[in-house]
Amino acid sequence: MSLLLQRYSPFALRKPTFALLKNKQSYLPLSTIAQSVGSNKVDCYISTLDNAYINLAIEEWLLRETNPERYVLYLWRNKPCVVIGRNQNPFQECNLEFMRQNSIPLVRRRSGGGSVYHDMGNSIYTIFMPREEFSRRKNAELVSRALQQLDVPASVNDRHDIVVDGFKVSGSAYKIISKRAYHHGTMLIDADTDALRGCLSKERMPLRDMKSKGVASVPSPVTNVRNYSYTIDHQYFCESVLAEFVHDYNSNIPVEPVVFNEANKHQLPRKILETAKELQSWECVYGETPEFTNTIEHEFDWGNVHASIHSKYGMITKAELSTNSAGAHEVTVVSAISVGLRDAVNKINNDIPGLINEDNEHIVKDIQDWLAKKL
Repeated sequence: MSLLLQRYSPFALRKPTFALLKNKQSYLPLSTIAQSVGSNKVDCYISTLDNAYINLAIEEWLLRETNPERYVLYLWRNKPCVVIGRNQNPFQECNLEFMRQNSIPLVRRRSGGGSVYHDMGNSIYTIFMPREEFSRRKNAELVSRALQQLDVPASVNDRHDIVVDGFKVSGSAYKIISKRAYHHGTMLIDADTDALRGCLSKERMPLRDMKSKGVASVPSPVTNVRNYSYTIDHQYFCESVLAEFVHDYNSNIPVEPVVFNEANKHQLPRKILETAKELQSWECVYGETPEFTNTIEHEFDWGNVHASIHSKYGMITKAELSTNSAGAHEVTVVSAISVGLRDAVNKINNDIPGLINEDNEHIVKDIQDWLAKKL
């Protein structure tokens, strides 16, 4: 076999990687993963865990704890979830009601960029490198070449998205710190595109008059690369990306990956577990939401309610409500909206006994339920 075929054939790496994923705990002890490995200039990490919070925490840990002079490839995927950018507004970007109905969690990552849908048919790659060497274009072209070697006619557009026949198959984002940078992206191998559209399609979201300081996603038509190759899967994709990675950054010298899996999850550094816990918190998911205003309206059995809401850091800071119902006490309605609202109703009952009573408590509940769905 020629050197060219050895470089590009996914089968050249398929056997050891298969053994790695199926039969090994990890080629290298997890206690050594923050250190430089051997004489190679690169490292590779593969996570077979499917928890988005843990996988994102591993990514953050690799960014901050590995040698900033080394090039690192991290390959992973998650169970169904929606991952929004650091500066995004989930109320504007996501169909939260659809996500609740389908038990799809919301996750906020530490990098910028737009919202993406993850599932086990969507492979994820992260390439770390010294800050001064960072290039989104170069990394996107590396991944595009990996697809080309799997007979997928991929290319990179002006936004650094990877496309096939004009359809987006991979979006990406990046993060830069003092000495280090990473470029990460998704790859739609065989994702559930109906769920993707249900979560992220603006056409399917409830109509809103929202003005937000958050970064808006740029919608694009998408497709799965499985439509262009019946044989491509997560494993083939990972092997092909790894082959291109070592070719570009390690003179084609193979590298032994470290694997994070269920068997060695208990060995993960404490900082990873702490970060994963932070990513699951309300303060991270909703509390970092940029300031926004929203106008909503609803027709209840007892009357119409119009609400103008101002929110900052995921909390309602100001609200104006009006109703055409003669039986809905304005004070009660305004009090009800406070339920953005931690313990607001209990506070009202304590501070103003009798304000909410059996005659109007159904109004409070109606508005609480409505706002919970809308907000």
